[in-house]
Amino acid sequence: MEFGTVAPTFPPIAEAQKTAKRLEEKGYDALWFADHLMGWYPHDLWKETTFAMRYPSCHMFYDAFCEICYAAPATRRIKFGVSVSEVIRRHPAVLLQQAVTANHATEGRFILGLGAGEAENIVPYGLDFDKPVARLEEALKLMEIMLSSDYGEKINFAGKFYKLEDAVFDLKPVGEMPIWLGAHGDKMLKLTARFADGWIPTTLPPEIYAEKAQKLDRFAREENRDPAEIKKAIFLSVVVDEKKEEVERLLKTPILKIHALLVPSEFYEAMGYKHPFGKFYGLLQYIPTKYSKEEILNAVKDVPDEISRIAFLAGTKDEIVSEIEKYEKIGVEHVVFWNLTYFGDVSKIKSSYALLDEVASLFR
Repeated sequence: MEFGTVAPTFPPIAEAQKTAKRLEEKGYDALWFADHLMGWYPHDLWKETTFAMRYPSCHMFYDAFCEICYAAPATRRIKFGVSVSEVIRRHPAVLLQQAVTANHATEGRFILGLGAGEAENIVPYGLDFDKPVARLEEALKLMEIMLSSDYGEKINFAGKFYKLEDAVFDLKPVGEMPIWLGAHGDKMLKLTARFADGWIPTTLPPEIYAEKAQKLDRFAREENRDPAEIKKAIFLSVVVDEKKEEVERLLKTPILKIHALLVPSEFYEAMGYKHPFGKFYGLLQYIPTKYSKEEILNAVKDVPDEISRIAFLAGTKDEIVSEIEKYEKIGVEHVVFWNLTYFGDVSKIKSSYALLDEVASLFR
């Protein structure tokens, strides 16, 4: 199994190079950069945390592609990925130009992660969030055409969302430039089967991941592709500590329980609960600036502990290892750790990262 982790996205920018170099030396396989304009928390809640003394807002994000180009020269082996971008904020031609630039800057070690998009990065900025999966499908078709075009070849494309007339795209990647899709629903899994080199959903329990993996394999065969061509990955939100009681305490902190609000309402219903926001799919609907601190605090009070367990890979080091072994058995090849432990308790920054380093080392 390969192991990656999440890059720093807040200032100062120098941390990106330092982190990339340090993680490469530790043996990590990849460093993943969030492509966000907005974080997950209402500002009035964030400013009461201990992080606010260092980071006055949770909504400070460098451009992921620029940050990768800045960090890459400090490394020689580690891969760099965007987790994940979309084709709404960036026209496919511009997105592809940025991606190929990052591919060159990393000397072919770049992974382009794409998804349908998240409401928080789109809706508040006046962009059209209608039919995001259909838009992504058309963009993927167009990007294939652009990448396969000959030097100087004119590109004409008349789609529903994008139109090119006598355009060119002559900047080509160094070697391969894999595209991984953050897919969860059937439509996105079908796009993964048709277009992608990898699949990287967010936190899913192993049994649900296995069900979706079986669907992906079936869809790949329907596309006359060998399912093994598609690398199976997962992006895991992690809470880890040496003591079980500390893990339980951390999962109850409001700042971490917010992530349970992103769990789709169907998961709540399957366990006999109702989502605090009713019929709700967090990635497509949640916009933190639409909620006051009080509204969020009232909502997280109604989040059952079992749902928090779904939102995170949570436990002691041994429990985390046991869960990773389950993912390994069902075919996961690349695990990305997003360590959120210290959002619940800032004193646990060093200890939680040290524990995850130990977990990753056990699988090498």
